[in-house]
Amino acid sequence: MSNNKDWRLQKNVEYLKSVDLNPTDGEEIVNNAPHLKQCIFCLDKVMNSPYQRWFVTIDCACCICENCYSDFNEIFEWKTLDGWDIEWKN
Repeated sequence: MSNNKDWRLQKNVEYLKSVDLNPTDGEEIVNNAPHLKQCIFCLDKVMNSPYQRWFVTIDCACCICENCYSDFNEIFEWKTLDGWDIEWKN
């Protein structure tokens, strides 16, 4: 778990506290939500790959890479959904 001095937490991301997240992959994001270009925390780029794991908010407003999800899951108290009901908004 990362601490509050982590450079990735310097942005205003309090709105992500206790949100529901859907797991997905880079290929799904590129095909269905091309406005999502990078991780909201570390700015890692979304690649067109089924092997790159991501987490998207219910409203598809932002995405979180697997590493940042792992590092911040406890801090932000995210609820992870099954990913089957993503309503992609193109």
